[in-house]
Amino acid sequence: MNAYTMKNKKQAKNSIKKLSILIPAYNESKTIVGILEKIIRVDLPETIKKEIIIIDDCSTDHTDEKVAQVMKSHSEMYIKYIRLKENRGKGYAIRTGITNATGEIIIVQDADLEYDPNDYSILLQPILSGKYKIVYGSRLLNRNNKYSYHSFYWGGRLISLITSLLFSCKITDEPTCYKMFDASVLKSIPLTYDRFGFCPEITAKARRCGYAIKEVPINYYPRSKQEGKKIKWCDGVEAICILFKFRFHNKWQPMQYRNMCKANTAYQSRPVTNRRRLLKNVSFLILAALLVFYAFSKQPGYHWVYFNLLRGNMETIKKYPKLTFEQKMQMKLGTSYEYLLYLKQATPENAVILYPDSKDFHEKGSPFTQNIDNKIYATRFLYPRKLILESERKTGKYKDEITHVAIVNGKGTEKLPYPVDTEFQHGVLPLKPQTK
Repeated sequence: MNAYTMKNKKQAKNSIKKLSILIPAYNESKTIVGILEKIIRVDLPETIKKEIIIIDDCSTDHTDEKVAQVMKSHSEMYIKYIRLKENRGKGYAIRTGITNATGEIIIVQDADLEYDPNDYSILLQPILSGKYKIVYGSRLLNRNNKYSYHSFYWGGRLISLITSLLFSCKITDEPTCYKMFDASVLKSIPLTYDRFGFCPEITAKARRCGYAIKEVPINYYPRSKQEGKKIKWCDGVEAICILFKFRFHNKWQPMQYRNMCKANTAYQSRPVTNRRRLLKNVSFLILAALLVFYAFSKQPGYHWVYFNLLRGNMETIKKYPKLTFEQKMQMKLGTSYEYLLYLKQATPENAVILYPDSKDFHEKGSPFTQNIDNKIYATRFLYPRKLILESERKTGKYKDEITHVAIVNGKGTEKLPYPVDTEFQHGVLPLKPQTK
């Protein structure tokens, strides 16, 4: 490490005294208290203080009351609550938070407990080193992370690939919530999108300004749409359009911002993509897509996908344009639906149901299969109840949490004090209280 780098690192540490945490929230009364408590408990390096700014996007579920309780119980913390007059979207809420932030560093934090505030220290390190002004937390770099929907995973991979090709950078997780910025950089870039377009817009404009984006691995705990996840597939399409727009949009001239980057001696920027390299990347992407399509069109499975899957689904959508949640679950679960409906009606909302997953139960005609898709759909259908398989219980993760045991083909799981004098084939029974 040379003397110049050490000087920049020391200047960065001395100049950073506060981290502004922006929390856009819309109907997050179930999770807002939990995320605020986590943020308050987390320790930051180098004695950096926390500034918590909650931007309520006109919630209707008493989110404001939950925030008021936390502010009252933690009066020593700097917590600012801003309620918008109308629902404008996540992007508008973040812009409002940026104008009210006073910290030298700004990070965006979702209120849904999907992202862990304990990762703040990891995100801060590249900025404290003086080498980077923008840091993204990548869910993909942590191989232990899981996703609630395959569509979200592959959609994120596609958006990240397009970002890397268009802007000549290596981005593995562009749609991530954890985006940390030097406040002066973030406030200098004009933002316009109100909804989820904030993520691709800030990424595209930051790259056109010449800023390098550093990625670090983070933890991720996904939730389902029934638990409150709001992003849709159309938001992914909009993100791709935004990336192309700001890569080729000539009216948005970032020259003044690039000059600002060059004047900042503490920052080593990367050059903006040249047109020849961009054309090469886009041509390669189109050629690869055509080759994959041509190879697949020669396979027998192509006709099945086209006629059965694509056309069949379109006919179903036209015939049943508006299905309720129960109707969708009935179509997805098939023969398992009736039994899971019984579990839902026979147990309280806080129930943790243990379901046997030995092969002998399923070979005898259990109404519930071992297919992982069915496990996911069943979990969504029974929410907020938890469905735990026997193999999951053996890991010790759900020790002392199980409240009910499902009976399949007259049998249940072993080594649990459930009643054995049952006559029905399929059912659910509460656990007997443990005797000391």
